[in-house]
Amino acid sequence: MHKNNEEIQHNETDGNVSESQSNNEIKAKDNSSSENDSDKSQRYNPGDDITFVRVRFPGNSRSFPFVTGTRVFSYGQKVVAMSDRGMDVGYINSFPHTVKFEKNMLPLKSISKEATESDLAEQRKNVDKQKEAESLCNKMVRDLKLDMTITHVEIIGFGKKMVFYFNAPSRVDFRDLVKNLVSELKMRIELRQISVRDRAAAVGSIGACGLATCCSSFLKNYGNVTIKMAKNQNLALIPSKINGVCGQLKCCIRYEDDVYSNKRQNLPREGNFIKVANGDKGKVLRLHILLERFEMITDQGQIRKYARNQFDPKAKLPEGWKFPSTFKHVVNETSTTIGADQESDERALAFLQNMTEEERSQANLDALKGENKIFDKIQDSFSSIDQEDEENNEDQASAPKKNEQKKEATAKSPEENKKPPRKNNRNRNRNRNKNRPKGQNNKNDQAQKKDS
Repeated sequence: MHKNNEEIQHNETDGNVSESQSNNEIKAKDNSSSENDSDKSQRYNPGDDITFVRVRFPGNSRSFPFVTGTRVFSYGQKVVAMSDRGMDVGYINSFPHTVKFEKNMLPLKSISKEATESDLAEQRKNVDKQKEAESLCNKMVRDLKLDMTITHVEIIGFGKKMVFYFNAPSRVDFRDLVKNLVSELKMRIELRQISVRDRAAAVGSIGACGLATCCSSFLKNYGNVTIKMAKNQNLALIPSKINGVCGQLKCCIRYEDDVYSNKRQNLPREGNFIKVANGDKGKVLRLHILLERFEMITDQGQIRKYARNQFDPKAKLPEGWKFPSTFKHVVNETSTTIGADQESDERALAFLQNMTEEERSQANLDALKGENKIFDKIQDSFSSIDQEDEENNEDQASAPKKNEQKKEATAKSPEENKKPPRKNNRNRNRNRNKNRPKGQNNKNDQAQKKDS
């Protein structure tokens, strides 16, 4: 009674025989559909092409794959298929895509049929019933003073069963609530306690990354995230940054935890006193985990950055060595990384060792092609320089001719060089304004007054 996902089911005394018959029919249909699916799955061999579409059902933001077979479906089309809660009406929210068959895909599911007008009308009626039942349940919860919150309601089993989902901080005794709901709604009632993560997965939302939340799109087993994972990745422990829309730690923190844990094994711990390969001794200040670098302040007051190959966990400090408590001055030398060149050479050698002879020969050919391209570029640059020199020589040769042409142009008669007389626009404006009526001032009149 007081466990999570508790199920309390009550059947009406009237019409039990008819309900049992209908339930038996539904089970028979479900069994027949499952048998058909198993028969279809046996037809495929590993490597065969199978066409899938994804169907989303109301109350569940995660979509499920179904085999199309020879039938053709369009995006957004309403269909009737077997969901995780029974036969229900959903819509296709993906385009057909073909994948290779593998045994881990079993069991395969197929779409039962296209949704008819009667199926859609029944679905709309169920939506109205769900809203009425949710408001009725909230009222009963307030009357009974139960510490629980109704999140959403679903009608399954072709309208024979109603499921109420709720959140609660602790276990709740809702036996009286179930009795009242059965007497009012006259149908089978089930109450399920879910977590806030389940609520976010059922409703769906947009995460801080701008995409749909992982729990509502593709994750099957969500949660299992601890604050230790956030500390392992040096994340700021700010609730608004590390919590998701459900108020819990983001599921995506778990994705990169293994990478950070593996890289930390090659680096020292922060605050430890170590001796590095080049002989420096000091205290580790900061780790750059993804870059596999660490910063250390030496006993000489120098803050330096080291590559991971400079750290040897077996190296021990000399006996009697003490780290100074104060420094007269501290020098920051983190602009360069000690051991970076050696590390790049080691990685290049490791990469070459893993290559086959064919890959090495192809890499050499690519390198030669690259050198030829560089040589061609150099030749192009030299040819462009030669062209510029030729153009400059031509300009210098044509310069005397241009000077002679200029002299001939200037050696004209004085009468030709005289400029035409300038027109007196001021007198023209005065003659034009004589015919205007008095009292009509414009910008020209004001400008003339200023000139006078």
